[in-house]
Amino acid sequence: MANLQFHLINEDVETTSFDCGIESINDYIKNSYYPLITQQAYAYCIMYDNIVLGYYQIFYKELKIDCFPEDISGWFDYNLSVDTISAVHIRYIAIDKKYQRRKIGNTILDIIIKNVEDLSIEWPIRVITIDARNELVEWYKRKGFKIMIQNTPGQDGFNVAMYYDCMRHGEELEKYCNAMI
Repeated sequence: MANLQFHLINEDVETTSFDCGIESINDYIKNSYYPLITQQAYAYCIMYDNIVLGYYQIFYKELKIDCFPEDISGWFDYNLSVDTISAVHIRYIAIDKKYQRRKIGNTILDIIIKNVEDLSIEWPIRVITIDARNELVEWYKRKGFKIMIQNTPGQDGFNVAMYYDCMRHGEELEKYCNAMI
């Protein structure tokens, strides 16, 4: 998969015959151009040898601290005016049915995680989030994602809100907090 190519989608995505097997995600893909040109979200076409294998979309999001379990929420002083965490949200990773079960989704998720972790060196991004389809929760757990305390309204039964912690200074934070006690 070393030769995978990633291109920002263009208006052609609206007429694509792409099919990942999940109609709601196919619709997200076909409607990805507008959020891209308004810079609300970026959608990427995943290609190999000029063949479209799939798509993914990311955007920034602020989430309430109390949506997270103690491993994240426990570090925050609620006396601060900030009660949110900055996240990069993965709206979808979709691989065409013809190319599924070839570890392409694994590779894409690994690349997204690495890119966001690298970005978190310069920007205050604490977590990567995703609304995982129920049947993929265990797969995301194996990739290091954890389940959030609460889903977004309307998700229950379909998706599970999950996060990946991009904490860069965990040992320093623990040392600092222990010194303050």
